[in-house]
Amino acid sequence: MAILLSGQTWTSLLNYALFQAGWFVCVLGAAAGYPWLAAAAGLLLVLVHLALVRNAAHESLLLLASLLLGLLVDGVHIRTGVLVFPIGSFHPSLPPAWILVLWLQFAMSLHYSLGWLNGRYFLGALLGSVSGALAYWAGVRFGAAQFSDDNIFRCLLQIGASWGLVMVILLWVAARTSVRDSTILYRLKFLTKSS
Repeated sequence: MAILLSGQTWTSLLNYALFQAGWFVCVLGAAAGYPWLAAAAGLLLVLVHLALVRNAAHESLLLLASLLLGLLVDGVHIRTGVLVFPIGSFHPSLPPAWILVLWLQFAMSLHYSLGWLNGRYFLGALLGSVSGALAYWAGVRFGAAQFSDDNIFRCLLQIGASWGLVMVILLWVAARTSVRDSTILYRLKFLTKSS
């Protein structure tokens, strides 16, 4: 018996797959010593996402806001001695390209697979704090980055606190860049037929 999924469900699943594939491409590529190739492959997935969305202009504003936040937040983590990126940076005090692509990839999920967080700022802050710290910890475990402080708890606490705030900001931006009149579907024919 075939399971029929709505177009919105398919869109969320595809979006989640793009985001997860991007995370692994960027982190594992950087860990393997190919940070620029990882960034290029991750950026290609972002471009696929932008080709599939119905309003690329609004989506691009959200991605740009996330990119700027990434420069600021990870720049602070580098300058305060929490994170070290061994290779792939333009400058030692700037985040590498592959992690900035991760910021783009995360933002591309906010209208789609993470759209259920819309307007739920407290829950977003809580999930951002926990999952943000865990994602960075996983990246460190894979070897894509390093905690520069021997006190891993302090590093995770700072990253978690920053991601709690980041989620509130990004959810706010996502709410202002969403297109209220349109359904959140990717532009694929089979999605519009099944919805």
